[in-house]
Amino acid sequence: MDSKKAVRTYHRNLTVLVSLILLIVVLIPTMVKSPYILNIFVLVFYMSTLSMAWNLLGGMTGQNSLGHAAYMGLGAYACCLLVVKTGANPWLAAVFGMVVVGLVAGIVFYPCFILRGPYFTLVSIAFGESIRQVIINSEFFGRASGVGLPFGGDSWAHLRFASKVPYYYVGLAMMIGVYLVMKKIDRSKMGFALKTIREDEDAAAAIGINPTKYKIMAVVISAMVAGLVGFFYACYIRYIDPELMIQAKSTESVLPAVVGGAAFVEGPIVGGLLMIPLSEYLRANFSSILPGINMLMYAVVLLAVIRFRPTGILGWYMNSKTKKLIDEKILKKPPIEVLEEVEMMGCQKKEA
Repeated sequence: MDSKKAVRTYHRNLTVLVSLILLIVVLIPTMVKSPYILNIFVLVFYMSTLSMAWNLLGGMTGQNSLGHAAYMGLGAYACCLLVVKTGANPWLAAVFGMVVVGLVAGIVFYPCFILRGPYFTLVSIAFGESIRQVIINSEFFGRASGVGLPFGGDSWAHLRFASKVPYYYVGLAMMIGVYLVMKKIDRSKMGFALKTIREDEDAAAAIGINPTKYKIMAVVISAMVAGLVGFFYACYIRYIDPELMIQAKSTESVLPAVVGGAAFVEGPIVGGLLMIPLSEYLRANFSSILPGINMLMYAVVLLAVIRFRPTGILGWYMNSKTKKLIDEKILKKPPIEVLEEVEMMGCQKKEA
């Protein structure tokens, strides 16, 4: 009974802490009036979401893709063209874009999963550049001029606003929703299979896991999330062009996950909260002195993380004194043996 009480106390404290953090995040637009600051938060939300899409394939499955800017751009183009050419509702266009991107990714990469390591990465780069070249040379896609969404009055139906506050909340909801989906996958049979494939694909096949099946599932879900981010980006900027799909954009989607900790679902969010504001600060204050300084910073940070903290910020935090202090003094976390015992008792009760 004492064990159950200790676990309930821990879960209650954790819920209170998470709720407090969410409340602060929700209230930020009421305290911050600067459009520039709100824009940085919006960038954090959609880049962290894009990085979570990459992390499903790269971090959880071990398939290091550098083509997520292409998924995002393809989703943005599918949504924009459907809206512009048919007058469809943007929310329905978002679903259409996600389906298109998922199908394209599944069909293109199905025969590519015989490749491993850097060869798969090279294929993803070639895929992204091929899609970009097709768009640049196609009149249907607007060539290099891009495609613009119609402007007008504020409308939730058309996801169109003059203020950045509604985009803040839509971006926040998108990031939280995708996080919950990724967390569910991480704790599911699929998550176990993907992590087993990451560690040893041959061993995974030997114990009955179908690597191709699960890698296809991962790439389709990852691409669909990237397509959703593309829809949000298009509605926020009201304009897209092939520059959205350049290789540097794919690199930007990888960095938050690597810095935050690719082994953790929360890694892209932690990395995004650190890297995106820093990038925007450098771009705003030093780009006139040294153009591209934000990309130089990305390279320096990536090298530093690989050299000194290969498990990322969360990898360091999980073994830090800070975590131990928070667990003991704030969350009142019981020993891991107690948590496992109570969880096992709960499972046995459900089976009975």
